[in-house]
Amino acid sequence: MTKRGRILRDTQAGDGLVTIEGQQYTFRLEGIWRSEFAPRVNGVVEAEFDEQGNLVSLRGLDASTLAGEQATQALGAAQVAAKKLASDFQSQGLPLIRQHAQRIGYPTLAGFAAVVLGWFFLPFLSAEIPFGPDISATFHQTLKLSNAVADSAGMEALAGSLDRHGAVRGSAGLLGLLCFVALAAVFLPQIWRDRRAAWGLFAPLAVFVLALAVMYWRVSSLASAGLDAAAEFGGAEYRQMAKEMAREAAAQMREAISIGSGLWLSLAGVLLLAWVGRKSLARNKERT
Repeated sequence: MTKRGRILRDTQAGDGLVTIEGQQYTFRLEGIWRSEFAPRVNGVVEAEFDEQGNLVSLRGLDASTLAGEQATQALGAAQVAAKKLASDFQSQGLPLIRQHAQRIGYPTLAGFAAVVLGWFFLPFLSAEIPFGPDISATFHQTLKLSNAVADSAGMEALAGSLDRHGAVRGSAGLLGLLCFVALAAVFLPQIWRDRRAAWGLFAPLAVFVLALAVMYWRVSSLASAGLDAAAEFGGAEYRQMAKEMAREAAAQMREAISIGSGLWLSLAGVLLLAWVGRKSLARNKERT
């Protein structure tokens, strides 16, 4: 029979003393101690007893053995806890999540997820710059670029919003804030029991259209400002030449810019949410 114990007194000044399950036993090195190193105080030992309960051998356990056992125990406890957590989640968490999902509506959740992925994670547009880093920006990052264009520094601010790897920095401004407000408005019917709350489902579509319009207006304004500046130096003929150059530059830009999956997923998401909102408004109208 094998048990674990701890050494209370070593054998430097006589017999050693070990405690095992509340009982104390004296021992000597000769015939009892079986390890290659001498016993030390507070060392953990493995004690072996005969059928009559007499201590017949002690073996010291080194730190690596104890660490391995503790790691195994911790791993076993973690596995037990993980199994219990998975069991609790399956028995309690899943029904609760399913209940909330059914109350909100799976189409609403699908549209919300599509908008979040399209706005913040998937590429909205990509651009290949001949003498600079390629740009791949999400919708939210494109708002940052648009905000930089609206800055008084114009293209200098746009260039400053990109690091050497092409990542977009800066602030998305008011439009960026409206994106988060629109996403929160999707769940307005869950907290405001009023038929008008269904209009919150139209908020992502409204913000999306507004953002596209503002970005187009900002880029157009920047191009017009460049043409006006060119006309001041060369008159009408130079302005016509600048227009031709601007058209060629715009054509090259359209070839360099490609629309990413984020735009199409965002569009699908905002249209789905608007469709859900329209159906909700129709149902509320029938009830009244």
